[in-house]
Amino acid sequence: MRPDEVTFVPDSGEGEGWLLTFTWDATTDGGGLAILDATDGAAGPVATIRLPQRVPFGFHGTWLPGT
Repeated sequence: MRPDEVTFVPDSGEGEGWLLTFTWDATTDGGGLAILDATDGAAGPVATIRLPQRVPFGFHGTWLPGT
């Protein structure tokens, strides 16, 4: 699975939060969203969500906290 650029979603503590990245699986041409703990990204995803289609690389998103 190949990741794209990562978006950081902050949590309560310094440096704590989540890393979100769209992914692409070349073997299935499937897309997904991987969620990683920002304090231990090397541990791999804590959750993955399969998407009904691939999100093109270079797709940009912005995280805006709820108001």
